[in-house]
Amino acid sequence: MIKAISFDLDDTLWPIMPTILNAERETNNWIKDNYPGAASLLNTKDIFAIRDKLVSKNPNLVNQLSELRRLSFVELGLLAGYSREDAETMAIESFKIFFTARNEVKLYEGVKETLEELKKEYSLGVITNGNADLEKIGIDHYFNFSFSSSDLNASKPDPVMFEAATKHTGLDAHEICHVGDHPINDVKASLDFGMKSIWYNGNKSEWPLSDIQVLEVKYWSDLKEAIQTF
Repeated sequence: MIKAISFDLDDTLWPIMPTILNAERETNNWIKDNYPGAASLLNTKDIFAIRDKLVSKNPNLVNQLSELRRLSFVELGLLAGYSREDAETMAIESFKIFFTARNEVKLYEGVKETLEELKKEYSLGVITNGNADLEKIGIDHYFNFSFSSSDLNASKPDPVMFEAATKHTGLDAHEICHVGDHPINDVKASLDFGMKSIWYNGNKSEWPLSDIQVLEVKYWSDLKEAIQTF
């Protein structure tokens, strides 16, 4: 019997790419206006080179997305010739703009209504590799627990992420159902840990793992019924 449900966030509760693209656009425009010397470095090639360099020095940054982005802004400022102080200031302000826009998500249809219904019967939680802020988005009141990569210094499919949910709830893995969009990081990883799992397939893609049978949901309105099949 399912007693708790954990959710991925990005591309499960909302589409992430439009949000990130908008956040990066707003941030880049601010940098161009306030630190024009860095404008020429605001391209994918240079940004990824900066991030790769930072991660090579500190591999744990792959689990600390907010800090990785902030440090990337610092390095961007330094490469553009700004002083350390100016680069740090640019990074702080740039990240504020990015993070505000990053949390201006558009929920999939039926998310709030479904969470409201599920909360009446189950303990709800979040297991995410991302850095979304549930309070800023306005949905934190639906959830009893939330674990991100930055909280645990790990990322799905690492079982540490799912273990956190069992420890917090005091439940056995088979009493928790995880819902997510990623075939490996969400579905396979949670099944391997012993949880039940539902693949949220809002993009209506083909299931890529032929050796794993999966319960698939394409619409949030169908989620409660799917969970009740366990």
